[in-house]
Amino acid sequence: MPPSSDATAPGPARPDRSRVLDSVLPIALFLVLDRLWGLAAGVAGATAWSVKAAVGRRRRGEAVGRFLPLLVAYLVVRAAIGIITDSEAVFFGIGIGTKAAIGAALVGTVVAGRPLLAGYAHLVVPFDEATRAHPRFTIVMGRLTVATGCWQFLTSAWDIWLFNRTGSAGGYVLIRFLVGWPAGTLATLVAFAWADRALRPIPGFPGILDLLAPPEDAEDDPGEAPTEEDRDDG
Repeated sequence: MPPSSDATAPGPARPDRSRVLDSVLPIALFLVLDRLWGLAAGVAGATAWSVKAAVGRRRRGEAVGRFLPLLVAYLVVRAAIGIITDSEAVFFGIGIGTKAAIGAALVGTVVAGRPLLAGYAHLVVPFDEATRAHPRFTIVMGRLTVATGCWQFLTSAWDIWLFNRTGSAGGYVLIRFLVGWPAGTLATLVAFAWADRALRPIPGFPGILDLLAPPEDAEDDPGEAPTEEDRDDG
């Protein structure tokens, strides 16, 4: 399955049905097609849906951005290698290696003094310029970048262990999904909670939940008081 690639453009913060389907259907397609016709069919079906999902996210304005061609090329090349070799170890190994490489790159940005999240976190949470210019923001984002990189290493190690313990590609994919999705969600919530608390000393920072909250409806505007005619109609 493809690695997460939320890198460059702002998108809706609230998940919708299409995003849930885009997460679940590649797994379901792989499990069904792999069982019916083998690894090549499973890889082709899951990759086709993943490419469709990436393009759909771009069209909806979500976080794919200018890296979309690179993401699609990665998915297609990985699938082609998996189909040609007909090797579960090769296909899944590419994904595991990619995940570990992303972790190393994330830690590397911190070592270089330019934490990746310090430059891109505002695409997920709309931090204002004053908050982003504060030295504490860079420190917090640096620690989050390292934590994210370590998470990539940890999940890569888990994937290797799981792959070596399961007896089938389908079992590996299903267990990894059932464990990885809730674990990733929990880790994200913990990261948001920690960042919210760590950024509180920055003057004017309202809190992450307030930044993510949708604007109030126009009907809540005090200037939109009901007229006498409206009350009569009610």
